[in-house]
Amino acid sequence: MIIAGILFLIGLLIGLSHGYPAIILASAAVTLVVFPAWIFRGEFGLFVVLVWIGYLFALQAGFMLGSYLGLPDEPEDLPEPDRPPRDEAKPRPPQDGQAGPEQDRGE
Repeated sequence: MIIAGILFLIGLLIGLSHGYPAIILASAAVTLVVFPAWIFRGEFGLFVVLVWIGYLFALQAGFMLGSYLGLPDEPEDLPEPDRPPRDEAKPRPPQDGQAGPEQDRGE
């Protein structure tokens, strides 16, 4: 349980500072460290696989929370995927049958 908490905090720090390649590397590192240790100690079994899944869930849950907390505070700071940010957008007149701004209200 303590290891899962530590992995959650590591995932939180990765989410706040790095992107998804870092969490993939961290997940691979956890796997490459934990499995040989369990095999060497002769503890490998179904329960160990479930514990490994729990460790990865803890690591990636911390990453998701850190990524969420690292987002900008204001929604205006995020650009729309199909449009430029508001300060770069230029108004243009309607063309060929498009509704103008006064016709968009549906009144």
